[in-house]
Amino acid sequence: MVPLSVHSYYSLMWGTCSPEKICAAAKKRGYRRLAITDTNNLYGLWSFLKSCKRENITPIVGAELTDSETGYRAVCLVKNDQGYRNLCRILTRRHVDAVFDLKSVILTHARGLVIITQHPELLTQWHEAGLAVAAAVSGKPDGAAFRLRKTSRYLGLPMLFTPGSFFTDPDDFKTHRVLRAIDLNISLSRLTVEETTSPDAWLATASEYTRRFAIWPDVLRATEAIAEQLTFTGPCRGLVMPPWTDIQSNGADQTLRAAAYKGARKRYGDDLSETVVDRLEHELHIIKEMGFSSYFLVVQDIVSRSPRICGRGSGAASLIAYSLGITNVCPIKHNLYFERFLNPGRSDPPDIDIDFAWDERDKILQSVLDQYKGHAALICNHITFRPRMAIREVAKVFGLTEREIGRVTKHLPWFWRKDHTKEDFLQKLKQLPEFSGFDFPEPWPKIVRTARHIIGVPRYISVHPGGVVITPEPIDNYVPVELAPKGVPIIQWEKDAAEESGLVKIDLLGNRSLGVIRDAVANLRDNGTEFDEQFWEPEDDGATQANVAKGNTIGCFYIESPAMRMLQKKTKVGDFEHLVINSSIIRPAANEFIREYVRRLRGGRWESIHPLLSDVLEETYGIMVYQEDVSKTAVALAGFSHADADGLRKIMSKKDKIRKLDDYHARFTAGAQAKGVGNDQIAAIWNMMMSFSGYSFCKPHSASYARVSFQAAYLKTHYPAEFMAAVISNHGGFYSTFAYVSEARRMGVKILPPDVNNSNILWKGRDGIIRVGLSSVKNVSSETGKRIVSGRKEKPYNDIVDFLDRIQPARPEARSLVNAGAFDLLHPKENRAALLWELACRQKSRSSRNGAGDLFNGRMDVPKPAFPPEKKIERLRQEFAALGFLCDQHPMMLYADTLKKRKTVKAMDLHRFIGRQVRIAGLLITGKVVHTKHGDPMEFLTFEDDTGLIETIFFPKAYRRFCGILDRSRPFILHGKVEEDFGAVTMTVNRVEAIDVAG
Repeated sequence: MVPLSVHSYYSLMWGTCSPEKICAAAKKRGYRRLAITDTNNLYGLWSFLKSCKRENITPIVGAELTDSETGYRAVCLVKNDQGYRNLCRILTRRHVDAVFDLKSVILTHARGLVIITQHPELLTQWHEAGLAVAAAVSGKPDGAAFRLRKTSRYLGLPMLFTPGSFFTDPDDFKTHRVLRAIDLNISLSRLTVEETTSPDAWLATASEYTRRFAIWPDVLRATEAIAEQLTFTGPCRGLVMPPWTDIQSNGADQTLRAAAYKGARKRYGDDLSETVVDRLEHELHIIKEMGFSSYFLVVQDIVSRSPRICGRGSGAASLIAYSLGITNVCPIKHNLYFERFLNPGRSDPPDIDIDFAWDERDKILQSVLDQYKGHAALICNHITFRPRMAIREVAKVFGLTEREIGRVTKHLPWFWRKDHTKEDFLQKLKQLPEFSGFDFPEPWPKIVRTARHIIGVPRYISVHPGGVVITPEPIDNYVPVELAPKGVPIIQWEKDAAEESGLVKIDLLGNRSLGVIRDAVANLRDNGTEFDEQFWEPEDDGATQANVAKGNTIGCFYIESPAMRMLQKKTKVGDFEHLVINSSIIRPAANEFIREYVRRLRGGRWESIHPLLSDVLEETYGIMVYQEDVSKTAVALAGFSHADADGLRKIMSKKDKIRKLDDYHARFTAGAQAKGVGNDQIAAIWNMMMSFSGYSFCKPHSASYARVSFQAAYLKTHYPAEFMAAVISNHGGFYSTFAYVSEARRMGVKILPPDVNNSNILWKGRDGIIRVGLSSVKNVSSETGKRIVSGRKEKPYNDIVDFLDRIQPARPEARSLVNAGAFDLLHPKENRAALLWELACRQKSRSSRNGAGDLFNGRMDVPKPAFPPEKKIERLRQEFAALGFLCDQHPMMLYADTLKKRKTVKAMDLHRFIGRQVRIAGLLITGKVVHTKHGDPMEFLTFEDDTGLIETIFFPKAYRRFCGILDRSRPFILHGKVEEDFGAVTMTVNRVEAIDVAG
């Protein structure tokens, strides 16, 4: 008996088990061959093939196809390469065609497939057309099975036993029901039998199936016979490069060589140095040998569509990429390691990541999809149930209200991950500080236990942020294609599966900072400032380096996080090379090495961990900082080849790394011992290498981003108003608009409120002044903003009445504009209450006419009342509500009288209180939860007052006490000790008080 109709959890919201679990269960139950036939997809193909190899099971590739119009179903099993390509085409048609007819599509694409169906009419027509078709019975020999058997005998077709399974064990049926209820958006109590599969649809043993079908032993024999014909065990894994065609019919290798030398002369001048030529020839040889020439040419063609890009990732180590304009950091000058990107022993396809300005990326991507239509698609993401989603959805099908559900889910910390659920999930939740005082009454214990079973189960597929695949033949020859909700084609595999298959992706991504730099430079030019970017070298500017060294980098991409700014303050260096190091060494597992790095950088004595690594780690003070340091260390210390060393580096970021790391550890130890390295040194070096577990960075990536960081830092240093206006217009980065406004004010920039006659849609800076853009006024739509700007080009607005007559905004829009101060220049002597009265009169006038006419034409002739003087604090509160910030002062000034009585200190004065207990008041602007070595949560939070930022630490005890009350809606008084580390000042908080009332 061979299971020919098994469904994994990639049969979305029906199946319950991963291909790994299914293959492990099949192995235990004695199966040597196995088919996974997920419904309308090959999402889990590569996971299935890998699991079969691990369990020594022969895979049978296939899928179940459904026709939603007719209800027809058929299982397509692959016999050979042609059958695989046809299955991909059928699946693509199933998802792409506006009208899909299973019968006719299979007639067109049946070669190389065995088709199994339970529908007699399909059997007859497909058999008459000469297709390899068989009858399938999935349940007991009942009336329908007897009729199907009669048809198959009449046609001379085999009849197969294909008991469809959707889970591996009987208990999984409960999970199946939960998934079905979630999918249908109904409660479990309303779920009908017709809306689920059978409770016995689990993967039984061969002996159990034989017992169930003992009445027809020939059906079991036929099933075995068909399985023996299915010799296809997976598609070929050769690299699939994007096609390149040259109008002069030159080959890709020849074209790349000419383009590389042309670009190099543009970068370095006509007289190329021996170093440059040698590096070019070295790279050209490897690229040609590995068949990557067309890839580079296609990427160059794509980046030529935008004047501002950032090529990054390991590809930035390539001089060819630099010469072609794909990247912007010289790999020779910055000693970038090409073999991290390409080496002859590398079997998996590397890729080049290209950032475009965030609001230009979709247009670029669409141009690529249009150019290579039918040959290009985006990679997909498989969206799985995360703990928060799982708990929320299970609670819904258990019948709980949104309010009841929110009491739990709103307290689930963002860092809660799947690996936190391996133990007692409910007990773990109860131990979280966020849930102190919540006792999880029934049915919560059952909900949490149930949710645990669906965490990690795929729910739907979405679009990858930017990975695109381009193929020489139609793309559905290689992989099934679907259409995402917004209409772009996507393949059915995630990036890891695409890589397994040999599809080489190009990452086309959006970067807000490129938009910031673009808009800041455009703002400067609009102001009449000459700005030549061609020879712009911001990393060599002394004033910029000084600001970077001080950590004055809020708004500067990649180096504005609190952790990064604190590290800059500790190192007190702001040159390019050290910025590359600093931005790379900040990774979660490297904390113990960061402090040692700072100590060494600040003049502390150190020796290389081993003489063999002296040259390898010299530029990083003997500490591994970059991903390639792992590879270089394995080569230098343990004799690894470049390919094996890169394999070690790669496996550290994989989910299943433990098993393979053990093998690498043994090889590393043996290789190092053979070179005379002591066991203690081996252990210390291996420990440093393990700090790269999880996410880490290669030097080319960090160097590419450091270039962008320096451009941003330069603009902030020399043109703060234009730069901060661009940051806010591009929706910031790490912080909110509120925080960026505060930063601009601290730099001496004056913030002017929005104004209907002077504000653009985006923020604009000039001469140390920023005018707030209309886009930041709450409730004002982009269409209304465009009408305001367009309308005043004909004639400025005379007053609010003129504005209302001409623009006719919605009432909430008009109220927000009034409260934000957008009419203050038109009515300098009137308070805002009078303007709101004018607005209300016009609304009343319309109501009295029963909707006749428009909202603002005419108004009731009512004498304007005398309004009392505005209360300043009420005016500021309304402004804050309309904008989310105050233009001419910090919101903490509203609490000045209260804080004066509490004797709080200011942020700018914290350095004077090192080692002392103080009180300080501020608003929360950002935070990050981490875990101690013992697994306890703690938090780093950044607050601000009107003078500066306060970096705070909430150790586990304080975190447990106060995590439930901290939010961004109100200021807090913090009690704690001021501490200093290498010149960076922080506050360890032991108590928190909320300030509820201003004034």
